[in-house]
Amino acid sequence: MKPQEIVEILQTVPLFADFDDESGERELYYLVPIVHEATYEVGDRLFVQGEPSDYFYVILEGRVRLTRVDREGGTVHLRDAGPGDTFGVTGLFVGDFHDATAEVLTDTRVLYLERNEFMQVFQSRARLRRRIKLDPQIVKRRHVPRAEWMRDDEWPIFVGRRHWAHLFRSIFLPLCLFALLTAALYFFFHEAPLVFLAAFLLVGTPVFGFVIWEWVDWRDDRYVVTTQRVVHLEREGPLRETFEETSLDNIQDIHEMRPTFSANLLDFGDLVLQTAGETVHIDMHGIPRPSEVREMIFREVERNRARQLLQVRGAIRDVMERRLGLAEPPPPYEPPEAASPRRLTILSLVVGTVRDFFFPQSWTQSEDGSTIIWRRYWLPGFMRYILLYLIWVVITVAALLFFPHLDPPEMWMIAIWLLAEALIFGAILWEIEDWRNDYFEITPSRIIVVDRKPFLLSESRRETTLDRIQNISFDKPSFWARLFRYGNVLVETAGTTGRFELKWIRYPDKAQAEISRRQREYTMQQRTREAQRRQEELLSWFATYDDLREKGLLKGQGHAAASSPADEEDTEDTVGG
Repeated sequence: MKPQEIVEILQTVPLFADFDDESGERELYYLVPIVHEATYEVGDRLFVQGEPSDYFYVILEGRVRLTRVDREGGTVHLRDAGPGDTFGVTGLFVGDFHDATAEVLTDTRVLYLERNEFMQVFQSRARLRRRIKLDPQIVKRRHVPRAEWMRDDEWPIFVGRRHWAHLFRSIFLPLCLFALLTAALYFFFHEAPLVFLAAFLLVGTPVFGFVIWEWVDWRDDRYVVTTQRVVHLEREGPLRETFEETSLDNIQDIHEMRPTFSANLLDFGDLVLQTAGETVHIDMHGIPRPSEVREMIFREVERNRARQLLQVRGAIRDVMERRLGLAEPPPPYEPPEAASPRRLTILSLVVGTVRDFFFPQSWTQSEDGSTIIWRRYWLPGFMRYILLYLIWVVITVAALLFFPHLDPPEMWMIAIWLLAEALIFGAILWEIEDWRNDYFEITPSRIIVVDRKPFLLSESRRETTLDRIQNISFDKPSFWARLFRYGNVLVETAGTTGRFELKWIRYPDKAQAEISRRQREYTMQQRTREAQRRQEELLSWFATYDDLREKGLLKGQGHAAASSPADEEDTEDTVGG
């Protein structure tokens, strides 16, 4: 297709309605190299509900039917589209999942734009960005920031913080008190400017420090809704950081509250997200327009459940196609090449043993990457028992300074010193072993928490499957924890065990992200297995039905063959008579 023809077609699209003059036409020529043409036959699909939306389509010829599967499994006919109709504007500018399936009714020809190619041109052409006509909802979605902890197949829907009224309420009284004190200071010391200035700074510094602290705390408290989960991020300046999340699959109900007159007047309130867990609360306090956010969450929950249903159906379809020989079998599994063993010397073995005892690795991963073991970080353990270490250092240094002055030293004094050294050093080794002995393990299907005492005195082991996880959070509880990047991960389940706490591990944010990722992968695998089980049941029913139908036909044919001679005799008698 010629470039001029492509530009003329794009000018008829509502998205490029303002490009009908000469300047706009020049901008559209920048899009010509990335505009592609494709043809589809009857029965083909342009896109399927639940798939990522990465293309923008313009129908040139033919007809396409749009249908949608709801959460109950029913198929809803939306509309039939023809020449001039377009699909995928949201996916082109924001990225998301398709909410419908487009099936070709007649031979169809389309033009399409791919998201990555289009965004490169879009970001480099300011005039193109200014002229393009976008729906206000898409513009709003484009301004929702994407976080680094989001997955590749996850898109942000809403990012917000508490209403400004919460900030105003926390700083109103201090500011009023400051204003009254300033007026009083001016009344008494207006004739002494230096005294007034000193008193003003003495009173104003803590007040303004408090106001800045409250503003930073309000700014860093955020709520995020994505296409997969609801997240609460909270930071208390440099002192603490908390991250809480729950999957959309786990949300059972949402309770909206506007507790005060000001909340109704200024349109803010609380959303309580009810899940099967009871410990981690992903409640959204004081957010603006809570009804809009509530509807947004419910809409994403409905979309997520519809996608899950379609994924199960797709898995059933894939398995049946393989069983019936309509699809190529998956490639055979090829195990990864084993790494060559490292050569160890006696020195490296001794150094590694000492290092692993006093400074054990926080993260240990199996060769195939399927299992990760987390151990407590050595630094908070060292800080926890630092008094014991100081006592040992003081006794050791004092003895080294005191005994050389005795000529000769008393043997009983040396014996007491050695006994004290042995007891304290033994206590230190006990605490180190007790600290490093506990570990936390995650496999592709389970999470395990093991608490052990040294010398095999006791051991407890708790585990649960990943699909029972309801809420996940991590916490960096102090300034030192944020500085050295260690903290706790809390995993809440729907079982009687309640909660699993991974305490004092290194990089808790990465551990939380790893658990969340594996939970989603395991849940998807469970759904695929369930789809395969249903497929096996369906095939069993079909096989039984075919077997019974075949036996019935054979029986009918046998009955017909046995009765045919008699029928012939009757016929002959009848004819003869």
